[in-house]
Amino acid sequence: MLEKVLITGFNGSLAQRLSFFLENDYELLYLTSNKKSVNNTNIFYWDLKNNFIDPKALTDCHHIIHLCGFNIMNRWSSKNKKKMYSSRVDTANLLFEKCKYHNVKIKTFIGASAMGYYGLETVADVNENYPSGNDWLARLSVDWENAANQFSIIGSRVVNLRISLLMDPYSGFLKVTLLPLRFGFSSIFLPSNLSYSWIHIDDVSRFILFSLTNIEVSGPYNMASPTKQTQYELIKEIKSCVCSYAIIFPIPLFVMKIILGSRSQVIRGGLNLLTDKLSKSGFKYKFPTISSFLKKVS
Repeated sequence: MLEKVLITGFNGSLAQRLSFFLENDYELLYLTSNKKSVNNTNIFYWDLKNNFIDPKALTDCHHIIHLCGFNIMNRWSSKNKKKMYSSRVDTANLLFEKCKYHNVKIKTFIGASAMGYYGLETVADVNENYPSGNDWLARLSVDWENAANQFSIIGSRVVNLRISLLMDPYSGFLKVTLLPLRFGFSSIFLPSNLSYSWIHIDDVSRFILFSLTNIEVSGPYNMASPTKQTQYELIKEIKSCVCSYAIIFPIPLFVMKIILGSRSQVIRGGLNLLTDKLSKSGFKYKFPTISSFLKKVS
């Protein structure tokens, strides 16, 4: 009989992609706040406002993978910041409360976190022992991980994924970058010599699978490619794979601040996530470089 894995963030790109890697080895269950998506077979309803999770989602559950969260690139209004926080931290707290209430002692809790843990203004090479930042996104990430760490109280192994820029050819940063490149142009944000940490969506999914089957994996992990790369080097490599003759236009960061406001700090760069802990775990990347996967989709 297959072990049960409960996944939050049912409609997100990572949850959808992860399902492809887990579906043959686990019985997959999902939580959604969209009643139209519920089938009461493997997709169940939860409602944070009313402190509700369908108990059937937790029955005989072995592992929880917590991926839900209101998109951080939405406008940083006070209202949206509250949604970003509650959709990550309060939902993790609700999962913990319901597991305790129903006496569900899961083996593993794997939670998404973010490289924002280290602070938006940090320009440094950082490993998992580097201190957290002081801005609101860093505080959110700290609370996010603390909510996940509660599961150790009920004997669960906890893994926190400090995810860098997620590379998915069909959504997010890469989708937006590839479109103009195919028409012969792209852009970089100045200064373009800051480090840009990224990881392919398949490697995150594969590491989650790896974490489920390797009990030595525990605590926070920087989720990034193993090679240090600046924003300019990143865009240049994407360009060489897709359209070598494309023209790159520099855009001053203050222009992005006008367009995106404080969110521009997320795409500014500066953090190089060191991945020694990830490599020492025995995990092997499938896509360690941009060219290792772009040549397959371009």
